Amino acid sequence: MRGLVGICAAGLVALGATRAGAVVVFSDNFDEQTVPPVGEILNDNSFVNFNVDGGGPGGTVDLLTSKNTWSLHGSGANTSGNFVDLDGSSNDGGFLQTKQAFSFNAGDTVTLSIDVGGSERMGTDTMYAGFLFSGIPDITGVTTTNFNQPNQTPGQELLGFSQVGSSDPFQVFTISFVATAPGSVMALVGTTSKDNVGPLLDQLTVTDDPAADALVPEPASWALMILGFGGVGSLLRRRRTEVFG
Repeated sequence: MRGLVGICAAGLVALGATRAGAVVVFSDNFDEQTVPPVGEILNDNSFVNFNVDGGGPGGTVDLLTSKNTWSLHGSGANTSGNFVDLDGSSNDGGFLQTKQAFSFNAGDTVTLSIDVGGSERMGTDTMYAGFLFSGIPDITGVTTTNFNQPNQTPGQELLGFSQVGSSDPFQVFTISFVATAPGSVMALVGTTSKDNVGPLLDQLTVTDDPAADALVPEPASWALMILGFGGVGSLLRRRRTEVFG
């Protein structure tokens, strides 16, 4: 009996040991966008998955390919694809915001990852990225990679900021939070630059890592539990037969 109980216990422990893992809920490297042979669309606002906005009424971004006029380059993994200059050609840097909102549950860890490099021209620019919540954020456990300290405004935003030098190579910036209540967010990334020369963006991804209690049992764990419970049931039936016999 102890052996069978041990099997059941082992199954329960194994059942609680496997997490579902982070799920990619959104990813865009801008290669879906159509760019003419000249290699750029200045002040583009025709993105499939993003709205374009800015700090002022003229905030814009430029969509580029490797054949652009200035010979700018995307990230190492996407040198032949499209990418974005976050400071367009209107002397007012813009930002991209996802058209889609992403829902999350209490306990989930939501992460925004972006691949950003320097302008490859001149100066240093302020780049920011993060989340716009559907209401006042109810979150904890904010962490970042390669950003300065995040700034959670009194309103509905959680942003990380970083200075990006013109010669800085592409690197991955991340900002994450743990939800303490269900909600939804849109992701955004932009710059405060206003000289038509801004940081370059080549990828944006949002992932959702379910709460710790959202577990997915492995097949071996289920088999172990079924074996254990089946054995316990058989043993109890045999003992009941012996008692009444």
